[in-house]
Amino acid sequence: MKLYMINYENLPLLAVSRIENKYIVPGILQNCPEQFKSIQNFLDFDGGNCKKLLEFIESHNLEEVHISANNILAPIAKPHQNIICMGLNYEDHIKESEKVFSKDIKRPKYPIIFTKSALSINSPFGEIPLRKDISAELDWESELAIVIGIPGIHIKKEDAYNHIFGYMVLNDISARDIQRNHKQFFLGKSLPGACPIGPCVVSKDEIKDPHNLNISSKVNNVIKQESNTKHQIFDIPTQIETISKSTYLVPGDIIATGTPSGVGFARTPPEFLKDGDIVECEIENIGKIINKVVDYSYQ
Repeated sequence: MKLYMINYENLPLLAVSRIENKYIVPGILQNCPEQFKSIQNFLDFDGGNCKKLLEFIESHNLEEVHISANNILAPIAKPHQNIICMGLNYEDHIKESEKVFSKDIKRPKYPIIFTKSALSINSPFGEIPLRKDISAELDWESELAIVIGIPGIHIKKEDAYNHIFGYMVLNDISARDIQRNHKQFFLGKSLPGACPIGPCVVSKDEIKDPHNLNISSKVNNVIKQESNTKHQIFDIPTQIETISKSTYLVPGDIIATGTPSGVGFARTPPEFLKDGDIVECEIENIGKIINKVVDYSYQ
């Protein structure tokens, strides 16, 4: 099942797709329960019970609706806490970073965890704001994102998948100059619009193996990143166990699982996003997000 958030007659509503290009919007019914009106509500209610949602849809005679890039919204616009991110989780990304910094960057013994402001979330086809007075070095990072369904703390690896509802594509837009100046991740990762996500949440039952998905990014139709999630250093159960040792995971939490090589700052010469660039991030069996970079420096 694929769950979208769409703008339907100026209302943000959940749309369900079980067959490609066929979408049902349960929220258009007057008697639709609140839990089926948004993805966040759906997850908050009982972790996202797909069976109940399908039973409700099948018990009503709902017409299919048309959706397009113009009315698709971020699947989860206001998560309960910041996006949780993995740093240096692909071996090849470590190697390219070593070349840039001219020093040995050791393979991490433990997952590197940081957060990205929830207020940086952008829609899957929204504009990425460029403010050259704030940052001149915006970079792309295509990532597989986990969406938590069942809350928990002190989650064991063997139970990790029980807490996952599904997966999305995420572009962890990063201001490299801000990262370099402040010697930390948060500020450089948290600019407004710096986290396009979507285009939907794909329920975990549709993804046989989240560690065997092709992942890529393009800028202006030129491939920049091309890898597979099997190359992650720390797998998803390890990530969830590590994070939940220290803090609660709640429904709608987003975990960005790291990016492979091919990012802009590691290229020769370095490449950064500029006004008019089109950035595409794609993951096999999940979908593609496409965002245009727009210069807002003088607005």
